[in-house]
Amino acid sequence: MARPGRTAAEVFTSREVAIAAGLPPRNFALLVDQGLAPRPTSDGSGKAGHRTYDSAGVAHAALIGALHLAGFELLVSARLAAAFADDYGASHGRLPSNLNAYVRSELNPNKGLPWGEMPKDLPLDFEQDYWLHYLLRNRSTIYRRGIAIRGDCIIDIADHAFVLTHMLGLEKIKIFSPASGEGLPASPDYRIIGRGPSARIVPIHEEVDSLDFQIDPKSAEKMRRLEREYIDGRKDAVTVVQLNLSLAIRNAFDRLQDDREKKAA
Repeated sequence: MARPGRTAAEVFTSREVAIAAGLPPRNFALLVDQGLAPRPTSDGSGKAGHRTYDSAGVAHAALIGALHLAGFELLVSARLAAAFADDYGASHGRLPSNLNAYVRSELNPNKGLPWGEMPKDLPLDFEQDYWLHYLLRNRSTIYRRGIAIRGDCIIDIADHAFVLTHMLGLEKIKIFSPASGEGLPASPDYRIIGRGPSARIVPIHEEVDSLDFQIDPKSAEKMRRLEREYIDGRKDAVTVVQLNLSLAIRNAFDRLQDDREKKAA
């Protein structure tokens, strides 16, 4: 089946994305100037002259806003969010909103889809989380805004250095390490080096020469040491900043709809 054409409903302006992320427009403009804003679907070179974004851009901006809300400098927040957006985009297609949890039986007391039959009056494209959020919020009774739910992606940042992820409510399920063959309590993902404009985000896999651990035992051993460094770094940290990435994305779509409803009133 061909992908539906993009409609105005799922196209967002820079102003809307800033509001969704909880960022002042001037901060979002700074990110654009620095090349650290989410990737636009239109760069503003057209007749209207405005940059536009899709659901992935909203999710990316939501993470920037959440990190900034947690106290991280704006540019550090943007660099770390870009690393997450790129890696999740490559491996999963998008950052995890966990909106699909509302379709599962745990949160969906009714059989079938929470909104009943599939609407024929909407140009639905479920590659865009906007539409799943829209249906759950507007055409079902089970959506709850501002609430953390099982399976949400949680980011832990220990001592402004070690960045790890795990899933809310699934702590008993360990994360498999191909280097050690054992389960880890969280996934070691990135190291933050430095602060301010010069801060760098280094993925853990870039700290080893090879990810083919069977033929490169030195890389396997180094990865095991790195994993232990990250896990111990979180356990022994003076400060651990924790944020719910999935909830931040859902909240962003809620703010976006609130703004559109206010403008339409």
